[in-house]
Amino acid sequence: MKKKITILLVLLMIASLISGCSKKEEETEVVKDQLDNIREAGKLVVGIEGTYPPFNYVDDNGNYAGYDVDVATAVAEHIGVEVEFVMAEWDALLVGIDSQRWDTVIADVTATDERREKYDFSEPYLYTGRQVVVKTGNEVGIHSLDDINGKKVATNATNSWASKLEGYGAEIVPIDNTDQCAQAVINGSADFCMFNNIVMGEYLKNHPEAELEVAFVIDTDVNEVSIPCRKGEERLLAEFNAALQDLRASGKLAELSEKWFYDDLTNNPLQ
Repeated sequence: MKKKITILLVLLMIASLISGCSKKEEETEVVKDQLDNIREAGKLVVGIEGTYPPFNYVDDNGNYAGYDVDVATAVAEHIGVEVEFVMAEWDALLVGIDSQRWDTVIADVTATDERREKYDFSEPYLYTGRQVVVKTGNEVGIHSLDDINGKKVATNATNSWASKLEGYGAEIVPIDNTDQCAQAVINGSADFCMFNNIVMGEYLKNHPEAELEVAFVIDTDVNEVSIPCRKGEERLLAEFNAALQDLRASGKLAELSEKWFYDDLTNNPLQ
């Protein structure tokens, strides 16, 4: 009888040890996050428009080029992976992060308060000015934000200033890209549009005949261009920031800005 009890106790101890080991394994099991998945895949998938020079576009040789392309490539290199670009219209870019079609969007994305409610953003890596652009001659008489009440603005609904413009009384004329935006103002279907200083300069360089002029500059606000990611991906966000900090410290970020914009726009002019 004692022998049977002893055997039973031994079996119970063994079962307890096995159960304990199993629980420890479960407790120490690591759940992979997005950064792990990116490194496992060996690539950072980045959404861009691909039609927005000098930020991101397809050059004459069929290659992706532009400031954002260079920044994205450097960020991926910092993480230790390749970069893969996927083109989409602007309104679909941030949505692509939600649906996991790509890991992030590096395409002149402004970190607005509204967007911060849904995404986490890196520190800014570029600052651009806001300009209100009208047809040459400014017959619509726009000289300040007070003048846009009742006027039509060519922009996409997800523009970082769209809700503000509606707050000033402007009516949105939806467009998909820079060319449509400019043409809407030139042909009169819109009274004005908003180009940052970089896009305006690039557009006029490529279209010197375009009947466009700057009505006024909003000098109290700038676009803070940052890299978004899904909420809660803290390790990925930390890698984005570490990459940008390294680029800034090495002077590479300023170098890329001067390469594409002929000026260092990597510091906030309002500070």
